[in-house]
Amino acid sequence: MIRILFFFLFLFTFSCAIKQEDVNKAQWQYHYDLGMSSYMAKNYSEAIANFFRASQLSPQEPKVWNALGLAYMEVQEYQKSENAFIRALQVDKAYSDAKLNLGILYYRQRDYEKSIKVLKEVIEDEAFPQKHMAFYYLGRVYQAMGNNRDYINYLKRATAYNPMFVDAQLELAQAYEGLGDYISAKDVYLNLINNGINNPSIDLSMARVEHFLGNHSSAKNYIKRVLEDRQSTPQLRAQAYDLLSAVLIAEQGRTLPQRLDVEAPKIDDDNQSRREKPREVIGTPELTAKESPPQDTPPSKARVYRIQVGAFSSVDSAKAWRERLEKEIKLKNLVVIESSGVFKVLYGAFNSREEATRELERLKNMNVYGFIIQE
Repeated sequence: MIRILFFFLFLFTFSCAIKQEDVNKAQWQYHYDLGMSSYMAKNYSEAIANFFRASQLSPQEPKVWNALGLAYMEVQEYQKSENAFIRALQVDKAYSDAKLNLGILYYRQRDYEKSIKVLKEVIEDEAFPQKHMAFYYLGRVYQAMGNNRDYINYLKRATAYNPMFVDAQLELAQAYEGLGDYISAKDVYLNLINNGINNPSIDLSMARVEHFLGNHSSAKNYIKRVLEDRQSTPQLRAQAYDLLSAVLIAEQGRTLPQRLDVEAPKIDDDNQSRREKPREVIGTPELTAKESPPQDTPPSKARVYRIQVGAFSSVDSAKAWRERLEKEIKLKNLVVIESSGVFKVLYGAFNSREEATRELERLKNMNVYGFIIQE
């Protein structure tokens, strides 16, 4: 009898403990969700208050401390932010989200040595899905230190791991422009356009590099797209007209292409989200009444389009992915190439962007996602 009473007493106590745990979870989750809503609305005061309440209700949840650290970082409470990220890592040493944000925090504080150390630790976590962000901020750190070579190298690795990382792609292209490497800059802009990133400022950038390469007709085509795009701002239109004047002068042989003292336009968040198919421009736009015979550079060797279906930090991982694609969905014409320490898995060799786009859609239906590149 005593044993039966003890059993029921234990069962009642255990049940109450479970119920209390459920209540606590509901409460911290409620404050965490409120904090995230306020954070996204940039109401950091309310965000901090709710994240702090959540951290007190559930101090063993690393994502709560990580969120609190992010909110503190936005209001430049850097010491509190650092403490929150460190607390998240004390709860879970493998929580790379907090480690990434800690590296970004050190970058903002200009403590570059600490930032490099932490971000390189993030890169070593093969299970972390945001590794491209660690590469990107490592590039930013080296840029701040005046190391342009490593800045470009890490931007290239960031875009290799996530080819649709538009901010990194644009920074990489602008870095190439700054070095006068217009061919490499053109390749980056073309990759964005080929993958449906349609934006008047990218068109203007393409016009600019085509101008420096002496491809006058192509430059005018892109300028026309800027001028006809309803999303073009007055500033972009003014820059387009200035560039057009330089192109026409260069085309008529009066002077060599001159570098314009115009900052490469930035892409705002709204424009980044538009990924409409770029319009095809047929023929040369009628932008001048009198035109001299074309003086474009001779056409380069025909390029092929490939689909990048993976990027890895080791050749063994890249080969394993290639073999899996070959075995499970019967893909052929897969190759592994190395670029800046990143091993890319490329598929196919298509003669046109349209052909590559159709194949990319077919791959998406099989849950294989990729990115069109030109070679």
